Amino acid sequence: MRIIIRIFLMVSFLIILVPLTVNADYYTKYNQNVTAYSASKYKTNGNTRFVASGLVPKAGYVAMRNDAPVPFGSTVTTPSTIMQGDGQSFSSFSVQDRGVSTSLTPYAIDIWWGFCRDKAYTGSGATVLGCSQNDKKFVGAKNFGKKTMDLKFITR
Repeated sequence: MRIIIRIFLMVSFLIILVPLTVNADYYTKYNQNVTAYSASKYKTNGNTRFVASGLVPKAGYVAMRNDAPVPFGSTVTTPSTIMQGDGQSFSSFSVQDRGVSTSLTPYAIDIWWGFCRDKAYTGSGATVLGCSQNDKKFVGAKNFGKKTMDLKFITR
């Protein structure tokens, strides 16, 4: 009986896994820009901030250019682990946002670094995404800088 259950589980796993990988597209884009960004949890109007896919930003998400042909939910892998602003380390990220500058490479990613604050800052030097130039997460994202990496993509 145990053998039958094991065989059933293995066949079930393959039935689930094969359609996911058959429809996936795998490719590498070389010498792409990698940056980081931060934003306030709430916009100036008090509404919760969402990424372009409609989700609340969280660790492990990245943004790409509006013209990047990479659908939401795709996975991008960096050649090394990156420790984000909240202390979590990732080498694989989920594409969930848009808005990366067209001055960057076509497959550039912008890593979500964490909320810089709850309420949007509107004072002198406020960023477009509601951070103060002195907010710890904003400073951390800015200090990450602009790096160049070979990025591996798995699109859905």
